Amino acid sequence: MDNSSIKDNIRKIRKSRKLTQEEMALRLGISLTAYRDFEKGSTSILNGNLHRIASLLDTSAEEIVLGYRPSQIEGANLQEVQEEYSGRIQSLETRICDLEKLTSSLQETIASKNEIISMLKKRLGEDK
Repeated sequence: MDNSSIKDNIRKIRKSRKLTQEEMALRLGISLTAYRDFEKGSTSILNGNLHRIASLLDTSAEEIVLGYRPSQIEGANLQEVQEEYSGRIQSLETRICDLEKLTSSLQETIASKNEIISMLKKRLGEDK
């Protein structure tokens, strides 16, 4: 999201609230010129100012940045999402546990074979 979109969103929301630039500047405790620079995009809006402006416009910083109010997931939908991911997480945890057991077993097999190889090498050395 660029500064241009943010300034346009601020202007649009301010006008929908029937506030003037002068009123916004006064409420923010800044000069009218400084406020106009926000809306023109010639001054970057820092995070703290963004939240103050959002508060004065009775909206969220997200709405100013995105240009729309993000919808919230309804309780039932949220529960479905949690259940879906809970099952996936549990499945992945089980798979990880199985893979850890397999890895351990393979490491034991390798160690055992390395011992056998070592013994055979010693035996070959003794037979010479």
